[in-house]
Amino acid sequence: MTRSTSAVLALCGALLLGACGAPPATTDPAATTPRGTGEPSATSSGTASSPAETITVPAYYAGRTGMEGGLEVALYREFHDVPSAGDPVTTALREALQPPRDPDYSVPWPEGTQVLGVERVQDLVTVDLSAEAATAPPGADEDLAQAAVQQVVHTVTAADPSVAGVQLLIDGSRVPDLWGLGAHAGEALARAQASEVLGPVWVLEPVQGAEVTSPVTLSGEATVFEATVGWDVTDASGAVVAEGFATATEGAPGRGTWSAQVDLEPGEHVVRAFSVSARDGSVVAVDSKAVTVTG
Repeated sequence: MTRSTSAVLALCGALLLGACGAPPATTDPAATTPRGTGEPSATSSGTASSPAETITVPAYYAGRTGMEGGLEVALYREFHDVPSAGDPVTTALREALQPPRDPDYSVPWPEGTQVLGVERVQDLVTVDLSAEAATAPPGADEDLAQAAVQQVVHTVTAADPSVAGVQLLIDGSRVPDLWGLGAHAGEALARAQASEVLGPVWVLEPVQGAEVTSPVTLSGEATVFEATVGWDVTDASGAVVAEGFATATEGAPGRGTWSAQVDLEPGEHVVRAFSVSARDGSVVAVDSKAVTVTG
């Protein structure tokens, strides 16, 4: 065998060994959300190549507060475990257009609205919604239009906190004034102040439909007068079985966290948290969750 033939055979052997080597390891994708708003990391249960990958995404919805002359329509947040649509932002936006778990919330966009595309250039995300989004839903007002715009902004920035601005398009076109109701959306948008858009009182634990054991911990966020959050629990007959007040870590116009603990008998219950109007003492800004106490 000649020296040149030996060199060729050696090179072929090296190439074959390289082709048969182990593939590089892969890692699960993960997207974190802002800790300052109590939003946990979005996590994955599989690898990036797994078709059954599930991630946890934030989804914001609209709800009526019962506050006349104030923030009448506000945003409320749920976390959903759903199949990934390829990235956390697209997945979260698509989920936010699906019905919420809490029947007191609703999607602020017209029925049939879909996400046509999500594009990112540096820290700006452009969201393109389908043509259905251009027509105001029945009963829409300026508060609902503003909530719809901020729902997109909050969902995007919660799913990916590195996003600094959100540009909204409908069927490829900019939206200077959503539904002609005064909700400006014609440029890159950031989150509005919490006191201007988020529900004055949130119940984050327990979640809607949860099965819990006594004692039950109630907790959430609030932007309320003198940081005072009222709460009560009713049983299946509607009778109040527990009630009290909690003090949030910060009062309005800031936003703080609150918590309370209550002993409950087994059975179906509704947990409510609310603000008491400084004007007339009425109960407003109610957020409620139906839960089952199992023991």
